[in-house]
Amino acid sequence: MIITSPDLDEEVKGTADGDVLTATAWRGGLVVAANLDITASALTWDASSDMAVQQGKGTLTIADPDGTLAPWGAGDALSFGGSRIQLAWTSGSSGIRVPLGMWRIRSSKPSESWRTYMTPTGISLRVSGGGSVVLSIEEDVTSTAALCRIDGDAPVSGATALTEMKRLLAEYGSVDATLAPADKTIPAAYVTWPESRSDAIGDLLDMLGAVCRVGGDGSLQVIPRAGVGPVWTIQPGEDGVLIGCERELNDTGVYNVARSINSTTDGSTPLVARSYLTSGPLAYGGPFGKVPTFHQAIATTQDGVQADATAYLADTAAAGTVDLAVTCLAHPALQVHDIVTILAPTMAGDLPLTGRVVGKSWQSSGGVPSKSMKLTVRVTTETLEAIAGRARRG
Repeated sequence: MIITSPDLDEEVKGTADGDVLTATAWRGGLVVAANLDITASALTWDASSDMAVQQGKGTLTIADPDGTLAPWGAGDALSFGGSRIQLAWTSGSSGIRVPLGMWRIRSSKPSESWRTYMTPTGISLRVSGGGSVVLSIEEDVTSTAALCRIDGDAPVSGATALTEMKRLLAEYGSVDATLAPADKTIPAAYVTWPESRSDAIGDLLDMLGAVCRVGGDGSLQVIPRAGVGPVWTIQPGEDGVLIGCERELNDTGVYNVARSINSTTDGSTPLVARSYLTSGPLAYGGPFGKVPTFHQAIATTQDGVQADATAYLADTAAAGTVDLAVTCLAHPALQVHDIVTILAPTMAGDLPLTGRVVGKSWQSSGGVPSKSMKLTVRVTTETLEAIAGRARRG
């Protein structure tokens, strides 16, 4: 949540009267339709996979009262041929505005009605009775990068991961590395890009131990795998924002040993290292079993590969493994990979659960943004064990 404002946090707790989503259509750097009337919307972000590059998708229903917006060709304002929709949320009470980025139109479906009337001279004319256009949209920079696959390019020898990421996205958007982990040189053995530009970006993120998201300004933000924050406290009660919190505990994405591999610089000697979880209910070799995860290291020494295995297991644990389904008041500036603190009701009182947002869903109806939203918040097993211990004791 790059936008941080106590006023906005307080705004979330207040009334939604007059709140609006605004939409402007752009094509080729020019505004082609302004002040679009959004009658319904559904926006979702899915970052449940740490290597997910494409996260934000949605649908917008745009009112078309005179039939002038209904597209026929690829170059029309609300068609798929390169038009973008710029979204923003604006508070009805304070006027605070939160940009929600630029979104690419992937498909559009007009719904039209027609009226027939007779002229005084007896000629029958058909005119538009208005209708609507349903748009399927995706976050622009990642959607465009996915469409424009890599053709005839290769990694620059000796370049760093962030430098190459910026080069791969130069024609499609900017990269914000303000919060990124330390940059790393791409391994000499990595000499070929995959055809998918999204996969290539995913490879570079993995080399950095990072994840990404699209910011309100439309840039691709590179951030640590464990997330950013805490940025917001979600608490129950009359003055709070928590509506409901449910949990499902399962073994998906839970590991107790990390294996990292690479080879020496000349490629002659393979290097393998492992790091083990040695304590707690998920300890390696205990009741949970022996559950490995695998990683390609950048280091070309045995000590370096061992350090990679240790760091990768720690990063995986810190990123969280158990997902909470949270319903709360809608905060327009909250992003995936933000860290939030949930004050969860338990037998021992309200206890803090700190986790990373990996999913967000926000809708509107009748043109009014919903006052509530749904989040998926991923927490570590260590966090839940601490809560479990206190809850058992009461």
